[in-house]
Parts: sequence; C-alpha cells; structure tokens
Amino acid sequence: MKKPEVEFRYYTMPADSYVLPKLGKGWEQEYGLGLGEQEHFHNYAEIGYCYHGHGRLLIDDREYRYGDEMFTFIPERIPHTTISDPGNVCKWEYLFIDIEGFVKNEMADCPLSADDILRVINRRGTLKSRVHNERMDAAVRAIFEECRAREPYYSESIKGYLRAVVIELLRLDEERESLKKSRGLSKSIDKALFYVDAHYAEDVHISDMALSCALSESHFRRTFENIMQMKPLDYVNFVRIKKACDLLEKTEDPIQGIAEKVGFPTLSTFNRNFRKVTGTTPNRWRRQSGDRDISLRGYHITAKKGWEGKNS
Repeated sequence: MKKPEVEFRYYTMPADSYVLPKLGKGWEQEYGLGLGEQEHFHNYAEIGYCYHGHGRLLIDDREYRYGDEMFTFIPERIPHTTISDPGNVCKWEYLFIDIEGFVKNEMADCPLSADDILRVINRRGTLKSRVHNERMDAAVRAIFEECRAREPYYSESIKGYLRAVVIELLRLDEERESLKKSRGLSKSIDKALFYVDAHYAEDVHISDMALSCALSESHFRRTFENIMQMKPLDYVNFVRIKKACDLLEKTEDPIQGIAEKVGFPTLSTFNRNFRKVTGTTPNRWRRQSGDRDISLRGYHITAKKGWEGKNS
C-alpha cells in the first residue's frame, strides 16, 4: 500500500527573533486548490488566523470546520492542511514561531520546567474561535499588529504577547488540568515538587523535601503519599527517569554518563529503576525513540522551502 505523501515546508527564522510573520493580501486565496488533501508540516510552530472564509482544517487524523475569526496553533512536525470550501476565497495570515527557543530563553521563571511546558503545548494542534477564547485571540491579534506596525520596542512587546499565548495554551490543555487534579498540587507539598525538579541529580533525602515545605518529616510523608499516591523517594526516581528519557532521546551521551547526570550512583540501580518506570531498558528506549514520533509515521516525506503568499 502506497504511503500518503506529506510535505516538509521549512522556513528560516530572522536573526534575534522568535517570530516569522506571513502577512498581507498574498494569503487571501482559495486554499488547497489543486492539492487535494495533501498534508504538510513545518520546522516551526504555526499560528494561523482566519479573518474571513470557510472550509476544512485537517490536523493529523482530525478534521475541523473553520470560519471567520478562528485561529490555529499547530506545533512543528504535526501534519495538517487547510482546504477552502469550493469557490471560497479565505483570508488567513500566519506566524511561524520558534516556540522551543522562546520557552527556554524567556520563560525560565515559570513554575513548570521548559521541557514540561513544551511537552504540554506541543502535544497536539488545535483550532479555536475568538468568541470562546477571547484572551488568546487578543494576544494573537496583538502579535500580528506588532509585526505589521513595527513600532519602537515591538520585539519586546511581541515577547510579552507570545508569553500570554503560551500561558493560554497551558490553561487550555486538558492533560495539564487532569494532571493538576490527579496530583492534587496542594500548596502543602508543591514546594517539594519544585525542590525535586531542581535537585534530582543530587542525593535527595525525604528530610530535604519536608524542610522545603516547612513540615515535619512524618507529617510530610503522610501528606505526600495521600496527595501523590506514591512514596516521596519513588517520586524522586520517577523524575530522574523522566529526565533520563529526555537525554536518551535528545543526546548521544553514554548511558553510564546519563545515569550519573540524573542522580543514580550505579548503572545497575539506574537500569533497575528505568525498567520499573518505563517497562523497558535504556538501550531499547533510545533505539525506539524515533518511533515515538507517531505524528509522522506512515508518510512518504518530501521537503520544500516554506510557502509564500501569492504575488509576494
């Protein structure tokens, strides 16, 4: 069976910028004309804004109906396409965003780690409307206007609005909300969770976690296990393994070195805990890491320089 073809459209981000705008009349057209339902993906996240027009939006394996004053957020590497209703000329404008660079460089003060923020907002693409998402709509529109006007300090202004967009994406994410409920991030232990995230590579003791919350060790143990449904040191190991998984996927560091970086004194202890959390070995996890990018599985990929608007 022939694999469906998907295009990789790549853009070049301007120096010292997180946003590449695609604006103007060139983006007012009948989308998908002559292309069928061929999907594409980008090397940057995409925000698209439909000012007027109607049609279908395909994001991975889901289909939406879009219309006036609706907007999209589509992470990099998520296949998608826009298809105007027959004969319907639609006006869209687009922002391509270095979301990873922005989050890592500009949101270090957020309670969530950069990796956790990116995991949440990159989980799936979405289509939203101005009517039901007024705050995000206002922030997105403001970025477009700052890019258009380019008044003094516009780049700093864009950073502020982009931060607002990221926060709204975190608020919208159902996984984030369910995670908060399941963990019950009570104020009585949240400082311990932040402590572990900052010190997981060190020799973390329950007494350290309890002290960060200003609780006695016995009270802390009971409270933590009631909220988290796991023992404090099991949580420490869980965080260490999660960090190890990121390193296995994103680096070529030797496994022994990764074990030491995340706080395991011996390779055997690391292997045992890794299998307990993930159900597999570090070596197998690394070999299979490419397969976990399921958004692009099963496609025949071709590459093109990113589209430009008509007559631009």
